[in-house]
Amino acid sequence: MSTLANRTDKKFLLTALRAIRELDRANIGDITKEDHADMCAARNHLLSVIQSNGYQVNYDSYRLIKAS
Repeated sequence: MSTLANRTDKKFLLTALRAIRELDRANIGDITKEDHADMCAARNHLLSVIQSNGYQVNYDSYRLIKAS
């Protein structure tokens, strides 16, 4: 469990990025329309956390880039 702080550690942002990468690569098997919507929402929430901390995602390499 993480500790609430004034700013989010980059380690957590990298973990969120890894989760996004895995969700993007998860194209095996079948999924219901409702579950697909929930997975997309989860991915978008993780991306929002990354972006609200001043980073963008390079989707070619799945690396964090400091937003300009």
